[in-house]
Amino acid sequence: MNQKELLWISITVFLTVVAWMLLDIYRIKTQINIESGLKSLQTVDFTLRSDVLKMLKEKTP
Repeated sequence: MNQKELLWISITVFLTVVAWMLLDIYRIKTQINIESGLKSLQTVDFTLRSDVLKMLKEKTP
């Protein structure tokens, strides 16, 4: 291979990698916008019952 062919191959590989990275960044940005439109997660409120805790304390392993 002469230097001119090597130059064209390296430019092609470089531009391919740059295009690949730009497409990934674009895909991530659009995916975030889609997910932000979804409903927010609702947290579950857990209550501790003292009678259940007493029964667990009474049990011996």
